[in-house]
Amino acid sequence: MLKPIKIALAAVFFLFTASLAAPAQEISRAAAVVNDDIVSMLDVKQRLLLSILSTGQQDTPELRQRMLSQVVRGLIDERLQAQEAERLDIKVSDAQIETAIDDISSNNKMTKADFLKALDSRGIMPESFTDQVRAQIVWQSLIARRIRPSAQVSEDEIEDAIRRVQANRGTTLRRISEIFMSVDNPDQDEEIRRNAERIVEQLRAKAEFGALARQFSESATALRNGDIGWVQKGQLPDEIDRTLESMEPGQVSKPIRTLAGYHIIWLRDERQSAEGDVTLELKQLLFALPPDSNAAQQEDALARAQNARTKVTGCQDVESLAQSVGSPGSGSLGKMKLAELPPAIQGAVRGLATGQTSEPIALPAGISLLVVCNREDSGIDRDRIGKRLSEERLNVEARKFMRNLRLDANVDIRI
Repeated sequence: MLKPIKIALAAVFFLFTASLAAPAQEISRAAAVVNDDIVSMLDVKQRLLLSILSTGQQDTPELRQRMLSQVVRGLIDERLQAQEAERLDIKVSDAQIETAIDDISSNNKMTKADFLKALDSRGIMPESFTDQVRAQIVWQSLIARRIRPSAQVSEDEIEDAIRRVQANRGTTLRRISEIFMSVDNPDQDEEIRRNAERIVEQLRAKAEFGALARQFSESATALRNGDIGWVQKGQLPDEIDRTLESMEPGQVSKPIRTLAGYHIIWLRDERQSAEGDVTLELKQLLFALPPDSNAAQQEDALARAQNARTKVTGCQDVESLAQSVGSPGSGSLGKMKLAELPPAIQGAVRGLATGQTSEPIALPAGISLLVVCNREDSGIDRDRIGKRLSEERLNVEARKFMRNLRLDANVDIRI
């Protein structure tokens, strides 16, 4: 079983910083042993320097101390992933690594040679950078082989998600990024919480969010600098939704504990979702009331509307039922923009799919039932929704996979 990774930071930092100027045998000694695979003190030093450089912060002893346990945890996970890839005979070619390094260099507006030279000038060996790139490719390959096949979503799930989007038309949309750190063992909770708090400290000291997400986030969104995209209330865990309600654009949250672990959320922007691109074709059953109707008349109309609603299976039923209602206001209302309907009617039909009937609506003319005969929603991208659902499932399955690798491992921290 995995031994809880608890690192006494003060002692570790003293030993680690002392080793920076130590002889070669000291810098090459084991910082951790992961199933008989060694993470050396040199590995830790190099990754620490690379992490600090990528976040754009000034290299100070205090910053190294804050980042040390995060770096050690990440290196241990990479060893576990590499061992699983070897077991599955997953190979990473030199060409894959070269292509990835070329892309990274290009993104930094540098040639590969100049980029590696810049790393060397900061004390980072090209081999250490290559190791990190290889580890990222290994993890992506593991996800593709072991996890992605089980992360597919059904058409029914996509339809359910579309209905939720439709129901939340007109609500606040938030664009967010995340850094996620899982908690697989309750004994590790305190250490991981402190690691998350240190990341928040770095962010508030102007560290670049995307760089920290790439280095430390365990979510699949780490490959996109932590970017989740635009979300509505109900798409994220309740704990995150509640925190977002009290945040302003530009703010970074404190670590948020969910069942899976700790989330750090950056609220990048927010806006109201558009309704002008939704067109509904409606039919109505109107249970008319006189302007001076009393409570008894209103209750009777409501009861008749509720009874009629149980008999409506779609728009094809409206005409026959309209004859029994006997109201001139019943029948087809034609096509209407959702955004142009009165607020009470918007709220009643916003989340309805084609063929569905609203709850009874109290209007000045009486009690109304509205049936959606057709819905045209040009603002909904079905493919994008499907991809987001697949990614959410991929995240869940990847966390389970990584948790099992940790639980089955023997990890010995020696610093």
